[in-house]
Amino acid sequence: MRIVGRKSEPLPTSAASGEALMRASSFNEMMQSTMPYGKMGCIPKGIYRFKTHEEANRQQDECLAKHMAKIQIKINKLNQ
Repeated sequence: MRIVGRKSEPLPTSAASGEALMRASSFNEMMQSTMPYGKMGCIPKGIYRFKTHEEANRQQDECLAKHMAKIQIKINKLNQ
């Protein structure tokens, strides 16, 4: 096993702290901001087999671009 970096998370304690609550809240908000419109997934379900990593990356980039376009369309409709 390889260890990268030296930052360590504090061990959980039995007493909750305000700082831990703020960190958990900001993490939750960050995770929810990645999918602001519910279950609009980026990559359709299925089994994918690619000959090269470049082909897999291309498919992932195309799906992400389509997803971002869908989000922008919804934002534009809300702002009208």
